[in-house]
Order: sequence, then structure tokens, then C-alpha cells
Amino acid sequence: MKKLCYTGRSLWPGPTAALVVCALLAWSGMASAADDEQAGDEQQQSSKYDPFLSSATKAPWRGSQLIYSNTFNLISLDRSAELTYNPNYSMTWSFRPRWWFGDNFFVRATLDVTRELTEADETTYSREAWLGDLSLVAGVAKLWTVPLVGVDISGDIGLTFPTSKASQAATLVMAVAPRLRLSKTFNLLKAFIVGANLRVTPYFHRYTTRELESPLIANCSANEAGCGAFLNSGSRNAFLRLTPSLDATQVIFDWLGVSLSYGWLIDWLHATNGGEDVVSYQPQQPQDQRYYSFFQLNVFFEPASFVEVDLNLLTYAPQLAPDSNYYNPFFNRYTTFSVDLIIRVDGLIGLLGGK
Repeated sequence: MKKLCYTGRSLWPGPTAALVVCALLAWSGMASAADDEQAGDEQQQSSKYDPFLSSATKAPWRGSQLIYSNTFNLISLDRSAELTYNPNYSMTWSFRPRWWFGDNFFVRATLDVTRELTEADETTYSREAWLGDLSLVAGVAKLWTVPLVGVDISGDIGLTFPTSKASQAATLVMAVAPRLRLSKTFNLLKAFIVGANLRVTPYFHRYTTRELESPLIANCSANEAGCGAFLNSGSRNAFLRLTPSLDATQVIFDWLGVSLSYGWLIDWLHATNGGEDVVSYQPQQPQDQRYYSFFQLNVFFEPASFVEVDLNLLTYAPQLAPDSNYYNPFFNRYTTFSVDLIIRVDGLIGLLGGK
């Protein structure tokens, strides 16, 4: 997105510094993606059901996936649920290559292309296909197993690059997201896996607030102050996110399983730079944090070695609704249902005669 003029307080000294930071992080050899937001990404199978475990096959590309997803918001099934009817139905192609170095170390990437088939609220034109952020991940599976209790310790660290329009509008330069995972497997039916995750994501932005592509006032250039005030959307960026989460997966048969996950998102925003002094007779707490939770229920089928079908129920819950009541953390206006068709590259290559 073309930047027309100054918006907000600058946080980034220039492109040279950005290149230096990127080079240092790449040199560390542990680049991976902040998923943000993204509460279902960690539920993908690789060995098959814990994303940090390698599968039975020793092909280095095991765990690579091509996903075709159809998603709609459940509240759209009831036209009278809200004052306005705003359904959302989208299709997404997700490319998720993965490469293993032995049994423990891996790198992977994620890039999505999405197209909304209903009337979109956030695109430039009708049925526009938009690109998601590029995520690069490097991690280690089963770094250490705690004696006696049999808890596996794994981890990864990630990079997210602003290839989406939304992240470019937020002036994102890069996000770095290390994660620690503890998991344990029990011999219940085929397998029962429980896990706990903690991810910390620092964000690096050029400015503290989001910007618009063009000024709201067309003739602002004639103004002595310029366009800056009319390019600032007023929405503050987060400089840090903390994401703790819990998950459990029950493998019932070789071809059937179910998983649950629940987690929290805590964002710390950049401090305001004046302009919000309002006289009040009530004590005011700083409004520099945002709280969310997410809940996911996933049922997965594997009719063949190279294909998998997932049914996903995903709910995001901001802390408060517009009427100051708390959102239901399991079902609310943000709840979506998706049907995913997953092509497993290792299974497809094996079917075609490869190893």
C-alpha cells in the first residue's frame, strides 16, 4: 500500500534498520510465524495428531498440506439474530509446506488466499481475493521428555511478514513469536493427547496507529498542516501479544478423532500521544490492553492416506459486547463453522509411487 504522508508516531528508523533486524533474526536459524490470530492452525495433524511430532513416514516433506476451506458465520443462519443481516461465506486456499531435518527439527510456511462470496465489508471490490500474511516457522519436536511424568517439551519461534493489506495498513514490519509447548500422550483408545502452549508475540510497526490509503478529506493537501491528520484511522496497534492455550485430542480410530482447544489473547497497545484528555469525575483506568478468548472444536476424518476432512467450530470472544455484557466464549456473533478438505502431500506422493 502506498504511503502518502505521516500518520501517527514513527517507531521505525527506516528500511535499513528493518533489513538489519530481519537479517539478525534469520541468522538465528529459528524463524517461525506468529499465527495469530489464528486459533486453529496448531490443530493440524502431522504424526498424526500432535503438530510437533513427526509421522511414521520418514519423508522430509511429511506434514506438508494443501487446504481448501469453506467457512461461514453461524449467526447468519438466523436473519433475526441482529438488527442488520450481514452473512459471511468465504473460501480459502491455504498452502502449508513443511520440511523435516531428521526426527526433531522442522521448518514450515503458511500462506492463505481468501475470497468472500457474500457481500464483503472489508475489500476494495466485490468478491476480491485477498492474500494473507506470510508465516515462516522453525521448531523442534520433543526437545526433552521430563523423567517420571513423561511430559514432552517442544517449541518453535516464528516470523510473520505483512503480505496482507490489513497488516500493511497497520504499518506492520514484522512479528516474532516464540512458543513453548508441553504435551503428554495417554493410551486411551488409539491415543489421547493433552497439551499446554504459551506464545509471546512482539510486533514491530512503523507507526503506533493504523493508516488509511487515501485521506478522508480530499483537499487536505491545500491545508498548511498537510494530510497526516486525515490518514490516521485512530486505531492503535498492539506492540505485544501473550497467548496461553490448552488443548486435548482424542484419536478414536486410525481414521477418526476429535480435538478441543481453548485459549486467551492479551494485547498491549501503544500508549496514546495526547488528544484523549477528557474531564471525568470517575476514576479512569488505563485503556492500553485488549482481552480476547478463543474456543475450537474440531472433528477430523481420514478416508484415505492422502486426504483428510475436518469440521471446525471456532469462536472468538472479545471481552465485552457493545452493551457492556460479556460475550459467550463458546458461541457468539463471531462463531464460524468450516469444512476443510486437506490434501496431505506425503500421502499423495506415496499414492503416486514416490517414497
